[in-house]
Amino acid sequence: MASITNTVNEGKWGKETEKQLGVEDLESWRNEMYVNTIPWEYDRFRELLERYSKIPPNEVEAEIFKIRNEAWGLVKYPCIGHFTYVKLPEFGGDDIEMQKAIERLRAPDSQDAFLELGGFIFQTIRRLVFEGVDSTRLYGTDLHAEFIELGYKQFRDRETLKATLVAGDLLLPNEEYAGSELACTFDGKISVAHASNFFHLFSWESQLVICERIIHFFRRDLSAKHPAVLFGSHMGSCKPGKTEFFGTFLHDEMTFQLLWDTVGERTATRWKVEMQIVGAATSKPNAYGKDARMVRYVVSQVAS
Repeated sequence: MASITNTVNEGKWGKETEKQLGVEDLESWRNEMYVNTIPWEYDRFRELLERYSKIPPNEVEAEIFKIRNEAWGLVKYPCIGHFTYVKLPEFGGDDIEMQKAIERLRAPDSQDAFLELGGFIFQTIRRLVFEGVDSTRLYGTDLHAEFIELGYKQFRDRETLKATLVAGDLLLPNEEYAGSELACTFDGKISVAHASNFFHLFSWESQLVICERIIHFFRRDLSAKHPAVLFGSHMGSCKPGKTEFFGTFLHDEMTFQLLWDTVGERTATRWKVEMQIVGAATSKPNAYGKDARMVRYVVSQVAS
């Protein structure tokens, strides 16, 4: 397995590395990354709060702003400041992979389990429950335990949600990671994983470590008909490589395939990448450069 040292963890994205993101100039960062109105269509998120969480319609927007502001006070991610997480585009009907995942999870006698990586307040998990998926087979993880708590506050389901949500760092050094709650909870249990606005937060080297650990999350008994699948969307690029501002790595289909080929060689597994551009990067915030593009991807295990 690729290794991460105790002293170098440049791919970790969170409170520990905010200074690397320009957040020390807080006013400038806020002007770029924080908005006072929700700039997107968010009917699916609103529907969750009204019908799943039973929040009165006239209170929904205030509740969204309340939790967003608490989250921004913890970590100043662009997706928090700009309300990216309320879009829920995977449930819009044109994301075939999410529909396939729902079908697998809702099938009679299904034993499949779903994992949300970098789930923030785990809005995707709640939408799956709303779509009729058994929450006992839903798992999620994020670097920040505070986000898990904010999810319970946002969706008001602490007593009813049976999903397993674990805070942890996928870039812990090998020895520490082996005994971590992440490894102990997820290894060998997952059929389908989802990660959006995730990979573009990390360097190439960190992505190698993360992907290898994701592979260990997957069950060993999956079939060619129902293989291990990871899917989602993230910021890619027409000119893949290391970003100037964040120092993270943006992919096109060829480089993402190369990443998974490399990890496949290390784990004696094979993976097929499919990727499509779904839109240009938004003009604000866009710290990823003029060649950045929002892409949708699928990584499927290839039977030996």
